[in-house]
Amino acid sequence: MVITVRCNLQHWSVLDPQAPDAARYARGADAFDAAAALALEHHRRTGQPSRVRVEALGNAVDALIVE
Repeated sequence: MVITVRCNLQHWSVLDPQAPDAARYARGADAFDAAAALALEHHRRTGQPSRVRVEALGNAVDALIVE
């Protein structure tokens, strides 16, 4: 599962493929922490790999991989 942290204008969003809506945050650090918690919980619950991808300024990087 890939959870995406995306910067849009002046806010950050966490896009969880299992959630109907994106969660919004004022700070990127808060968004990343929330996404990391979701990835770790998914891995703990299912045993499947998960990752947190950060997208900003037209670039993307997988910042956390849980296998």
